[in-house]
Amino acid sequence: MSNPHPNTILFARGTLARLTLWPALRLAVHASWGGPESAQKQRWLAGVLVDQFESFIVDGSPTTSTTPVPTPAPTPATNEPPPDDAYVEELLLQIMADEFEVGLEDESAGAVARDVVRLFESTRTGDDRFVKTLEEQAEKVKGKVPTYERGAGSGSDEDESGSSEGEWEDEEQIESDGESVPQLLNRAEPQTREEPQVDEDGFTMIKRKGCR
Repeated sequence: MSNPHPNTILFARGTLARLTLWPALRLAVHASWGGPESAQKQRWLAGVLVDQFESFIVDGSPTTSTTPVPTPAPTPATNEPPPDDAYVEELLLQIMADEFEVGLEDESAGAVARDVVRLFESTRTGDDRFVKTLEEQAEKVKGKVPTYERGAGSGSDEDESGSSEGEWEDEEQIESDGESVPQLLNRAEPQTREEPQVDEDGFTMIKRKGCR
């Protein structure tokens, strides 16, 4: 089995870093919503994303230069275009639901998807600048756990590292909500029990299931 192309490794590094910056996923991993193997599932998710793009990363001379190297058009066996951000977003939402039992109401999955596609476009030419930017930010949030909100609504917290997106240079700005509060939907938790109703004689009234 041949070793992965250096550009594929670069893409994998950036993808793992971008997932680390995703508050919803960090929270799911920290709370073990995916079971005892939640951390492994995060790495597995990164691998799934890499697999979607690997065949489109054209072999070429390994490079560590920050200057993009022209690359010929990809020629995978199917001649299909690489995945777009809509496909990646749908994949992320599906895996979050299947593996962590989490539904997201916010648009964070779309932001992650757009960054993954941007990573592909840059790393396929050996450009490592965006990867390094993401890795630096991922290092800052290690050990920090974002809060979350349930139900409809929007809102965001300041970046836990104390910085804001406004400090980024335009060319290195990521399509993320920083440390925005994840909007979770249908997280599996015990349902709130209704208070029993007592009639005038002090007897507890019992409701039949299915009755209104």
